[in-house]
Amino acid sequence: RERERAQHCVAHAAAGVHGAAEQQAAPRHWPLNSFALIEMPPSPKTATLLREPLLSIGGSHSTLNLGVRIKRSKFSATAPDLRDFKNEPLLEEEPSVKPATFMEAFRELPKEVYVVFFVDFLNSYRSFGFRTVQYQYLVNEFGMSDVDTGSLLGLQAWLMVVFGMIGAMMVDAYGVRNTALYGLSISVVGRGMIVFFSDHTSLLISQLILSPFGEAVLSTGIYTVALKRLTTPRTRALAFGVQYGVLNLAGAIADIAADALRKHDFLLPAWVPLAGGATWSGLRVHVAGTWLAVVVCLLVVIFFLFDTTLTPLDENVKFTSSPNMRVPPATLANLRAHATPLQLSRGFLPVRSRVAPEGAAAITSVGGLVTWCKGACSRAVASLKDLWVMRAFWRALWLSTCLFWISKQWGDMDQLLPPFLERYYGESVPYYTIHSINLWICMLGPSLAASLTTHMEDFDVILPGLWVMSISPAWLAVDPSVPAAVAFVTLLSVGEVFWAPRQGAWVASIAPDGREGIFMAMLSLKSLITTVPSTAFNGWLNSAFNPNCESCRDAAGHFCAEDTVTHSAHAVHAVEYACRTANTL
Repeated sequence: RERERAQHCVAHAAAGVHGAAEQQAAPRHWPLNSFALIEMPPSPKTATLLREPLLSIGGSHSTLNLGVRIKRSKFSATAPDLRDFKNEPLLEEEPSVKPATFMEAFRELPKEVYVVFFVDFLNSYRSFGFRTVQYQYLVNEFGMSDVDTGSLLGLQAWLMVVFGMIGAMMVDAYGVRNTALYGLSISVVGRGMIVFFSDHTSLLISQLILSPFGEAVLSTGIYTVALKRLTTPRTRALAFGVQYGVLNLAGAIADIAADALRKHDFLLPAWVPLAGGATWSGLRVHVAGTWLAVVVCLLVVIFFLFDTTLTPLDENVKFTSSPNMRVPPATLANLRAHATPLQLSRGFLPVRSRVAPEGAAAITSVGGLVTWCKGACSRAVASLKDLWVMRAFWRALWLSTCLFWISKQWGDMDQLLPPFLERYYGESVPYYTIHSINLWICMLGPSLAASLTTHMEDFDVILPGLWVMSISPAWLAVDPSVPAAVAFVTLLSVGEVFWAPRQGAWVASIAPDGREGIFMAMLSLKSLITTVPSTAFNGWLNSAFNPNCESCRDAAGHFCAEDTVTHSAHAVHAVEYACRTANTL
């Protein structure tokens, strides 16, 4: 029906063009304001198609962007509105949005946004804090080889993509709060297993079973969905920029903590459950800190995070946020009556809602549960079919595919750079602090970039940032050294702060209302193909060109001497002798 309506609109516009041509050719006197000449633009280029969708179909409406220019006819004093056809609106127009200044946008953010920012901080500390050290942690703490580590991480990443898609459907069906409670509850157990246990069985259960079911759900942008529902077109760019900064602040603090702890060993007090009296390496203590972040995040979600949506106080205004709430006039009048003067001046009010799957309230028996499950599966399949025919989805997926080689630099920075700096230049090199340069710049840069580029078109900001980030590895290619590693991370970060937050805001803006979760998760389709070979390839690179000397380390994973920076046979034998002597003593 939506396609038929769109085609009907196009037919009316074409009829207007045809009628105008006939009327212009006929030698008759026409009254003023009878028609308009419509000049169609030339065929759009690919860049234009990425910027402006022709037809975007949301959960409850379609918007047709004709992209035409209406000129004043030489036979008329003024051009008529296209709404004159059949006395009904031809195009659904969104209200014009005046760009907000930095302070105006910041003051318009509701207090619920700050809860999302804090949860994002904890979630990012959990994610970045382990992701950055994960490769080193598995090699040094569990004794895995580089190839096995790369293969395990690749398989885990592939499972995270698959379960992330399932989690995205949960966000749309159950809401942000319920999905976060589910994912965090499982993550508490999964992360705790690799903290308190050192056997390979616990590692595999945690990384290949619990992690996909729990942490994959938390990595699909569920808090991004919450942030979109709490922002307006005036404040969305700033909110996403601040969110990006908060995420990277947590990651930067995690890197500093990892660098400060990894050089020391800690004797745990006897009262610590499951590990009392044991000696933990600094790296394990750091991972335990990420586990505590998961626990705190779960408590914050339980008591403070709810499914809240900004509701316009004017029934004629609609924000491009989800879910598309239809507030009855009586309820809207009641909201206006109880709104504060500040909320009335802003024109919107945060409304808390209880999200439940469609038809779940009617479940009263096992047969009803089976019927509901069948209906839920049918709705999920129908939603996927609708998604696959959306032009906006293919535009976003194609852009994500084009950015594969640039975005791969993030994985290389996590899996190749720390082992390279440690194995070639020793443990004294602050390689996690060097890694944190990316996160510090990405903490400070996005808000500044958002305030300076709010008035600019998305791709006018994205493209220059991509070019800057794409040339950053040249430093290490020319001179593989510690200063070159610093230059590589710095230049990569400068480019990232311009394009990455703006791309996230662009994808969120074109996502259909009510289906942002599945839309964003399905953009990871390319990862089903690229994740395993890409991560396994990094493990092979470390093994072939940057091998780990297991016999050069003591029981806690530290090098017994710093002579390994030479990588000479004499130095390696000296370190092996030092390790054997230390371990014997």
